[in-house]
Amino acid sequence: MSVMELDRAEMAAAAEQQAPRLSIFRTLRFRLVLSVAIVHAVLMGAFVWSAVNKQSEAIRSELQNRAHSLITLMAVASTNALLAEDLGSLAEVTGRVKHLPDVIEGAILDVRGHVLASTDPHEVGHYLQVPRARTEIRGRHRLRLQEQIRVAGQRVGTVLLEMSTRHVQSELAATRDEGLLFILLALVVGSVAAWVLSLLITRNLHTLMAAVRRIGGGNLGVRVDLQARDEVGLLGNAFNTMAESLQRISEQVHSEHEKRTDAERLACVGELSASIAHEIRNPLSAVINSVKLLDRTDLPASDRAQSIAILNTESLRLQRILNDFLDFARIRESRLIEDDICALIGEVAGLIRQHPQAAAVTVEVECEVCPCPARYDPDQLRQVVWNLMLNAVQAMPDGGELQVRIVRRGRSVRISVTDNGCGIPDQLLDKIVRPFVTGRKQGTGLGLSIVQRILMQHGTTLSIVSHMNVGTEMSFELEVV
Repeated sequence: MSVMELDRAEMAAAAEQQAPRLSIFRTLRFRLVLSVAIVHAVLMGAFVWSAVNKQSEAIRSELQNRAHSLITLMAVASTNALLAEDLGSLAEVTGRVKHLPDVIEGAILDVRGHVLASTDPHEVGHYLQVPRARTEIRGRHRLRLQEQIRVAGQRVGTVLLEMSTRHVQSELAATRDEGLLFILLALVVGSVAAWVLSLLITRNLHTLMAAVRRIGGGNLGVRVDLQARDEVGLLGNAFNTMAESLQRISEQVHSEHEKRTDAERLACVGELSASIAHEIRNPLSAVINSVKLLDRTDLPASDRAQSIAILNTESLRLQRILNDFLDFARIRESRLIEDDICALIGEVAGLIRQHPQAAAVTVEVECEVCPCPARYDPDQLRQVVWNLMLNAVQAMPDGGELQVRIVRRGRSVRISVTDNGCGIPDQLLDKIVRPFVTGRKQGTGLGLSIVQRILMQHGTTLSIVSHMNVGTEMSFELEVV
């Protein structure tokens, strides 16, 4: 499996893990069902409310008409008896009315307001106040009416009738309950219909969403097969066209990347070969010349000793160059663990203080949060911090201050190594991390290259800020646990 395929697999896994999970209240399905339910509730509510009001008015009107008809019949039936002062006939009229449904009370009064006959025998002979209005509502469940009995234009008596509206109220309540039940039923039916409709719409959308996540994860071979003949189907066809274009472009980019990688690899090999040849030329020439001198039998003892010293020095230099190159070429994969970065830097700082070149250098370590857990490879990061601190010490041959700061920044921690040494020339600042690029005569130019490669395996890079005769700050960031 190639590096690009590995990257695609990692991207796909990351896309699956980071796929957003919508709340049910933010989904298109919920909004569609809610919209249809609200529209159904409003429309059916308005319709049922109008129907209930009309039916209520009809029931009330029917009760009033029946009451008016009944009191009119009482007035007609009691006119002759009232003129003849036939109390028995008047009592017979009220007796018949008493047994009619919804009748509470009925009474016949003379012109002075005295009760001549009533459905309640105890009221006979008593005086009753005649209401001014022909029809009035008393309390919540009573309807009272009065009808004057006139003969030749003269009022000779009054008929009072009081009826109960409880039966009407019961019918109205039953009508209202039926309307509410109808609204609820319409709401349920509309919601179910909207839910089914949303399933038909969002089913294809979910398929598209899953395909988009897989595309985002690097699987450019995914396609969708939507049988819909609506806008969603057109969207699926457009998605397939886009995926095919992306796959074709990705294959072209991959091919170009492989070609460029091969070219860069060959160029890097050539550059490294030239750099190695340049680095070992001088010490190798010194070794060859020393060997030739030692081959002479007439060489003085002092020159022989000097040649042997040169031979030893240059051999060690060659060995150091080859060891650094092997370290650079054979950096293993990082094995990241969770550990305290402050403790590791404190250990390295203790070793630097004991280094012979750091005798006149003050080493200070400042940790903002201690302990500060981070993800790193302990052995590799120890080498990184050692190289950065040693470079800082070597930049201050006459002594100075070396400061190491560990600062927490949200989900990362920043480690900076600062000195007040000679600084890095501007022409070397942009390429100082390249192999065999150094500003010191005794350096091999591979220390910072090794540091940069290790940091890149940790998902970060080395940042360098330097000013001549002022100092240098080298920093990098790590992921915080």
